[in-house]
Amino acid sequence: MALMIDHHPIDRLPTETLSNIFLLAIRPIRPRHYRTTSALAKLTAIAAVSARWKSVVDGAPELWSFLHSADPIEITRMALEKSKDTSLTITCIQYQYPEADENRVATRFIDCVAPQIERWRFVFFRANSAILRRIPSAAAPRLRSVTFHCQGSYFMLDNPFGGQAPQLRELVCMRAGFRWNSGLLAGLSSLRIILEQNEQVFIRFTELYVALENSPNLQALVITQATRRTDEPDVLDGVPTLHFPYLTEIKLRAPFEFTNAILAHIEAPSCSIFGAEADVESTELLDRLVPYLPKFINNRPLESWKAQLYVQEERMGFTLSPGHKAFTVWQPFDLELYGDWLSTFSWIIDKLLHSTTTRFPMSIHFSEGCDFFEYWPQSVLLRLPCVQQLTLEHTENPEVVWEWLTEPTQHNGTSQWLFPELRKLKTYSGGYDWDVLVAMVRGRWGPDDDRELDRPESLERLRLIGSDLTEEQMDSLKEVIGDENVTLEYSDGETDSAESDWQADLFY
Repeated sequence: MALMIDHHPIDRLPTETLSNIFLLAIRPIRPRHYRTTSALAKLTAIAAVSARWKSVVDGAPELWSFLHSADPIEITRMALEKSKDTSLTITCIQYQYPEADENRVATRFIDCVAPQIERWRFVFFRANSAILRRIPSAAAPRLRSVTFHCQGSYFMLDNPFGGQAPQLRELVCMRAGFRWNSGLLAGLSSLRIILEQNEQVFIRFTELYVALENSPNLQALVITQATRRTDEPDVLDGVPTLHFPYLTEIKLRAPFEFTNAILAHIEAPSCSIFGAEADVESTELLDRLVPYLPKFINNRPLESWKAQLYVQEERMGFTLSPGHKAFTVWQPFDLELYGDWLSTFSWIIDKLLHSTTTRFPMSIHFSEGCDFFEYWPQSVLLRLPCVQQLTLEHTENPEVVWEWLTEPTQHNGTSQWLFPELRKLKTYSGGYDWDVLVAMVRGRWGPDDDRELDRPESLERLRLIGSDLTEEQMDSLKEVIGDENVTLEYSDGETDSAESDWQADLFY
């Protein structure tokens, strides 16, 4: 094979070009949570192809700069030597079984690469606290991106890298908090700290403010934590509001006092992805959230929009995106709120949507846990702008909604249909009173006995998934809507899940 390669046209390429091809072939896209072929293993295979290729590999230090804990320690030591002064990409993933062997492998790897910490540039650690403690507290002047993922338990890093990483731009901490100084976080473009439900590890807002103050070019801020210091103030008096012109993503899943404290001190006019876990009835939160949506619409002169509202029992997602699939740039406004679905749903309609005059078409998906009752205010739904698609997935009492759709109701002194632009209706599960659905279809779209009644346009599609209608009931539906527009399905075979089906509608 070596003889054939030596005479192949690819071997006539300049050494620098061939080296760049090899670099593209071995460079890891992102760290994985499972074993994959490491960059050095690929490089070893490339070097074995021919004498020319081996010469190119041996003479290119950047090809030896990707170090992985899965590699034999002898290979790692050789790579450190051959990479010379090149900046390093360090990946340490500790696999859980067998634990004793993995501890030994990860420990040996860390101890091998630690003396070269001044060359670390991109770092990914997914290991237990015993391994993370071995990270040296020394300056990392080239460090650009670091991920700490503590496996098995939570861990508090004590001023990593001695607080000296002046080029650090991306920091991700999962199940790992840390005590910092302002020097470590100055100049960040992305800060993501995921602490989940541990109440012992948390971020102090006062420290976070200092980090944000020193990162004017921040583009992403993601904080998830379960608690906050009780002695911390809700608002920092006498400090200026921080302006972030490039901040496009804000996700804050934390106690609402912590969320309010952050939002009260930052401005992000370009924000297009927003998530928050907080009390939507809080005046402070409302004042900070409401301006984002109209700013997003007004700053982007697109001809049409399409809104998606995905409602779950304790989480609600609202997405606004270009409504025409010819748009090549997708810049959605994503809002994720956590809390009781009914109060949050009402808040989005009454406050958030009320803040803009744009009447965009909507798709609504009520997921499991969304229960409807007769006393539930129908007027809330009547205030939605332009609902074209409605999905009821394993909800309680959907018959209540069907009855509301059957005939117009009085609202603000006028007779009004619920969702007059409705074109697609989907229902999951069985056991419902399907006669109510049939009566709704006949009353809303059936023969026009009352010529003075202005009926909505007929459905384009009615999907009944996992339903148990009788043949007579199906015939009644098809008689009104059309045979080709009514489908009875045992499962939603078009998508992997209801939510993915909802998300796919963004493109159609």
